[in-house]
Amino acid sequence: MGKVFFDVGMSLDGFIAGPNGRPGNPLGDGGARIHEWVYPLAAFRERIGLPGGDTNHDDEVVRAVLARTGAYVMGRRMFDEGEVGWPENPPFRAPVIVVTRHARDPVRPPRYNGHDIGARRGDRFTAGHAPVISGGEVNPAR
Repeated sequence: MGKVFFDVGMSLDGFIAGPNGRPGNPLGDGGARIHEWVYPLAAFRERIGLPGGDTNHDDEVVRAVLARTGAYVMGRRMFDEGEVGWPENPPFRAPVIVVTRHARDPVRPPRYNGHDIGARRGDRFTAGHAPVISGGEVNPAR
């Protein structure tokens, strides 16, 4: 079985989002600042189909994490917001598993590079021996 990593941006005082989070403002007021370090990196920009970017130690770390990931786990709110808010070419290159109490058949939209998105409670999945990345909401990490 592969390892599971919890990968989330967090402020030094323990917040992963700002106040007033809602559809259209998923990270809350000022919440995107937590992630500003990754936006200019070449590895991140490549993943969303943009040219250029910074190459430095941070870029090497992000590139290594992206390369080793066998699946992504996220909460329903992150997924729901992503359906409308992520770029046309989201950064996922592995199956995306959505933890939710609301049943939904798996979908395979072209935006997700041919990988299923499972949104059924209790779904079992495998990433082989590749690590699984859990990010976004805190509840899936619990």
